[in-house]
Amino acid sequence: MTLDRRTLFSLTGAAAAATATPAFAAPNDAASTPFPRGRDGRLQRLPTRDVESNQDFLTDVRSWIQANPSGLFKAARTRAVEVLQENGHAPDAELPMRQIIQLMEKDPTVMTSARAWLATQHLTWKGMKDAFDAHRDQYIQAMRAAEKRGPGTLELAPAMFIPAYAKHEIHIQPGGYVGDPLAGYIYHYGTNNFWMGHNYQDEQHKNIASAVPVPKDRKVKRILEIGCAIGQTTMALKDRFPEAEVWGIDVGGPMVHYAHMRATDLNSEVHFRQALAEKTGFPDGHFDIVASFIILHEVPNAVNTEIMKEVARLLRPEGVYYPVDFYTSFDPPKDAYGKFHRWWDHRWNNETWALEHIDYDLAGDLKAVGMQVSRGDSALSGTAGTGGLGRANNIVAIKRA
Repeated sequence: MTLDRRTLFSLTGAAAAATATPAFAAPNDAASTPFPRGRDGRLQRLPTRDVESNQDFLTDVRSWIQANPSGLFKAARTRAVEVLQENGHAPDAELPMRQIIQLMEKDPTVMTSARAWLATQHLTWKGMKDAFDAHRDQYIQAMRAAEKRGPGTLELAPAMFIPAYAKHEIHIQPGGYVGDPLAGYIYHYGTNNFWMGHNYQDEQHKNIASAVPVPKDRKVKRILEIGCAIGQTTMALKDRFPEAEVWGIDVGGPMVHYAHMRATDLNSEVHFRQALAEKTGFPDGHFDIVASFIILHEVPNAVNTEIMKEVARLLRPEGVYYPVDFYTSFDPPKDAYGKFHRWWDHRWNNETWALEHIDYDLAGDLKAVGMQVSRGDSALSGTAGTGGLGRANNIVAIKRA
């Protein structure tokens, strides 16, 4: 069928996408691809224009809610100050969390901002799950076909014990990171919405990799990222240190499965292993650098204590650990709206350990296992898409010689 502009725009919705977009080939067809529309730089384009435009719309909505000066987050913060004043408190009053919740949770403006943000989260995940489930077998086959492909390697552990703390649906992602074989696909394109258009080319992860400090002797032979998800920072570290052996580990088998496929597509020689951050399976003193990005607030504080012990074990003398996370880059919120925001994110967005993490003594745990702790530049871009991390000083830990 020949398409001109009049013919194309006389079609609607799925019919237009089906006509204008190449059809999926059968899963066992060697020429088939789960991304028939090619790539935009590092990003494989979503399978249809309908899906892509829907996600673009949700990204714009989230940006307006969260980052626009006239958006809902701004209005909610302004209203929170008014609520404090109406109840006899100073605008900068530091109140207990329970009291803040009682003041804020029934205010229409404050809760509209929270509900609107969560609605975009639900719709994003649903859109991605529906899109990838529609050709589920083909997407799984694409990952399986890449398992033995290089230049890097993949180590899956299907019989590995998955702790309870890792089984919940983090960020309300359907199936979480361990419960759906397509979790990597869903996570990748869903978090593009979270970053509000600022990470289509892994920009945020490249910023993290660019800020990672090197040991005093400048020798970087082996690097590990713990909690690597789909390996965006892992690959960025390989780009920065092309001569190093770079590994990424994650408890989520579906996450590293997808990470490896994507790395081979991008010809990145990185290695992925399904493993626990507190029990990696690597030898003592094996790495010059260990890095992590927004993993620590996703596990209980007691597990983080064990992770710090493992980090210290893995690093060689004078090796560097660089963790970037909430409250490693800045102090926990003290204002009423900031604290309430953390609460509703915990309560409704399945940030199970976020409130507990506020009180986590990361520096104390690192010092207890023989690390010297200082501050360095986190090098996040400072855009609204950083989800509140922003540019700030960040913890750097060095293993004592």
